[in-house]
Amino acid sequence: MRARARTKELDADLHGLFEYFENNKLKVCEGIMARNIGDILLQVDDEHMADAEIWIRKAIETDMSNGIRWYLATDHALYADWLKKKGDLSSAAEQLTRAVEIFRECGADGWVEKYEKELGAFS
Repeated sequence: MRARARTKELDADLHGLFEYFENNKLKVCEGIMARNIGDILLQVDDEHMADAEIWIRKAIETDMSNGIRWYLATDHALYADWLKKKGDLSSAAEQLTRAVEIFRECGADGWVEKYEKELGAFS
């Protein structure tokens, strides 16, 4: 569904996604699922922007409480995408900076490089 949303070919039942989340029994998957739902909503259309933010923030909160740092970094990177789409470039840069810091802590050098380049585009 996420791939189809990115190519604007989504014809899925969004309600079904929410049911999958509610029926999830694996705590480790909560943040992943919330982030993916937020990403799908972000891609669908501008009418889902507020809902996308709720799900992205839920992913951040969940991955922070679960201590899953790499996923937390990807959550912040997605939140930066949401903020860019909203037009808030300074807040987007803050979120990308957080993502880079966490990726660096994780030793994810390729991701650090990718998002540092993206941060450079804000200058």
